Amino acid sequence: MGYFDYSREPKSDIAFVDMKSFYASVECVKRGLHPLKTSLCVMSRADNSTGLILASSPMFKKIFGKSNVGRAYDLPFDIKTRKFSYCNARKQGLPTDSDYVRYIEDWAQVTLIVPPRMDEYIAVNMEIQRIFQNYGSPDDIYPYSIDEGFIDLTSSLNYFIPDRQISRKDKLDLLSARIQRDIWRQTGIYSTVGMSNANPLLAKLALDNEAKHTPTMRANWSYQDVEEKVWAIPK
Repeated sequence: MGYFDYSREPKSDIAFVDMKSFYASVECVKRGLHPLKTSLCVMSRADNSTGLILASSPMFKKIFGKSNVGRAYDLPFDIKTRKFSYCNARKQGLPTDSDYVRYIEDWAQVTLIVPPRMDEYIAVNMEIQRIFQNYGSPDDIYPYSIDEGFIDLTSSLNYFIPDRQISRKDKLDLLSARIQRDIWRQTGIYSTVGMSNANPLLAKLALDNEAKHTPTMRANWSYQDVEEKVWAIPK
């Protein structure tokens, strides 16, 4: 902290909350399945090879190496037969040995490919917004997209955690953990939280660059972290 003096910078206590693989998680929960352990993707036009992958569960991404954006023909298996696609595999430089083929086909057989249901996603989002309102006023809640948004908890921390011996950083972490717990208990959705005792930008950076990789799925970046963490983000 030798370059800038942040003591006069404005400070607020922000929790930036992101629902993990939101569309896919909603589909898993509606089916009574674990959203982190089920291989599922939400695909439009799943009846043909040009189907667009709109969302996928963490397990689907891990097994097939695909993000939320892609086409059915990019997958290493045929979505109709669930057989290994040697053509697609060769195009992508994937292995074609018997062990890998069996691995892909075994997972393809238990993978769910489902159509999008926006009404369901909006309904769950509204439920999550009501949870947010348990911790902050509507004026302090800022939706960012259907599956993420931030809450300004500056005026809420001492109300929920009045203990003066606990730092604001620790209070923010404790309250964010409560929000995660409430979302999971009421919707079955896991969430990740980027926190900051500084501003929304640093909370968003904490979410994208660290929180998604921690056991608690939370991380805090504040002014004291700028030089060590923000400056270290790859260009």
